Amino acid sequence: MVINDIMFKTQLNYQIQAAIDEQDDDSLNIEDVKHIDLRRCLFADFKKAMIYIRENNPDYNYSDFTIDAVKPAPADFSESKKYDFTELIDYAKHTAITIGNMTLFSELQKIASAAEKFNLSVAEHHEKKAGNVLSFQDYDNYFVADTPNTFQEIGSCVVGGGNAEAVKIAATLHASSTEERPIISVRAFSLNTNTYLPNIDIIDLSTIYKSNASIMDVFAYMSYHDHLGGKFNHSFDKLLYSGALQIESLEDMYSKHYDLGTFDYLNK
Repeated sequence: MVINDIMFKTQLNYQIQAAIDEQDDDSLNIEDVKHIDLRRCLFADFKKAMIYIRENNPDYNYSDFTIDAVKPAPADFSESKKYDFTELIDYAKHTAITIGNMTLFSELQKIASAAEKFNLSVAEHHEKKAGNVLSFQDYDNYFVADTPNTFQEIGSCVVGGGNAEAVKIAATLHASSTEERPIISVRAFSLNTNTYLPNIDIIDLSTIYKSNASIMDVFAYMSYHDHLGGKFNHSFDKLLYSGALQIESLEDMYSKHYDLGTFDYLNK
């Protein structure tokens, strides 16, 4: 019996030590990940980079599920395709806000912070040749323009439903938008599949043909002007409720048209 106890304890200690050694072997080091560019890499590499940060920084206690939440929609995803994960993280955060999942948003904030830390860590381990630096002296005539808030929705509506796919479309200011030349980004989110549709409309309001504008252009135009007036979903909703338009699907947003001259005249 004593011999059996000794053999059992010896075997148990061996299994515990083997498990510890296996965990140590699975740990990542900088050599495993320093080549990864999060702006153009495979999902497997992105996941490896996030696990590396988590293993070496106890503050980043996000789960594998949160890492997987950054993965593109199944219809657009391929294990062998490279993606810009810094952009996909922003999209995932925006999706979480849109669907009201603030717990997921909080976790994705950790992923975004981890990605920034990873980029910094990688940069520290690459030799970089310093270029010629020219000093800047004209401070009095230098102006830094404010960047627009590209996450704040300035308008939204839901089209479809019933037999058609229900889609939420949301307008935000594009990163290149200025007061002199407003540019609107419009994204479509499928409420059936809880995923963003791949295409994003970038609408330069100064180029809209107002006499025969597509309804998507009308939505962007009215959303922006409501935003300037401190309103949200006022003008476009009013247009829909008036019965002047029948929008039954996302396709109608492109195939149907409206004269924006009427809107401009009524809002002088």
